[in-house]
Amino acid sequence: MKKLAALLLLVPATLVVASCSRPPEQQFLTQFFRASKARDNTTVGRMSAVVIDPRVQGSVEEFSITSIGEERRTPLTFAPLLEAEAKAIETEQAFLKTKIEYQNANIKLIEEVLKIEQMNPTAKLTAAQEKVRGEWNTWREGISAHAKATASAAAAIKSATGLAEASLTQPGQPALDPKTFTGETITKDVVVAAMMKSPEGSTAEKTLTVTIERVAGNGREGRPIITKIAGL
Repeated sequence: MKKLAALLLLVPATLVVASCSRPPEQQFLTQFFRASKARDNTTVGRMSAVVIDPRVQGSVEEFSITSIGEERRTPLTFAPLLEAEAKAIETEQAFLKTKIEYQNANIKLIEEVLKIEQMNPTAKLTAAQEKVRGEWNTWREGISAHAKATASAAAAIKSATGLAEASLTQPGQPALDPKTFTGETITKDVVVAAMMKSPEGSTAEKTLTVTIERVAGNGREGRPIITKIAGL
């Protein structure tokens, strides 16, 4: 009887512990909503790629998690983007080399045309000058196009590595090396019932879907980053 009584006493305690346990998302979102309300941009910047500005969207006064979606895992590598950038740089350099060869071969006429353009854009050109101006304009358009292509390739890498850098950058850890990184993006959606206070002071309940992502790979586990909040 004593053993049975002791066992029965343990059951309520176990249930209490289970009922009080909270998912890690609860503490994470609590910290984020508090930092957002306080306009603690440093903390928000470490936790999220999106902002809830209390002066614009309002602030979350309290919330409860209604559901946590299953994790979605997507392979992550930057090799194709790095290859595209290298190809754009190679193509641009080859173009510039050819352009310089043309420029050196026609430098006298090019300088004449440029001087006329500055002094009197409507002045009549000789047949040779007109020919060079057309060719030089084509070269200038090519310079702009190749520069844009190279810049676009670099911007694509920066955009793609943003989440990985934010997730994996931690004290004592090496910086992200896109050239050697292979891993995955882990995504989940957390739905919360939030009591929001508007900038004007009124309150209303809203259903927010918070997308949380983290990156793992090369033996490292990244921290969670909020990448989207729907329903604001």
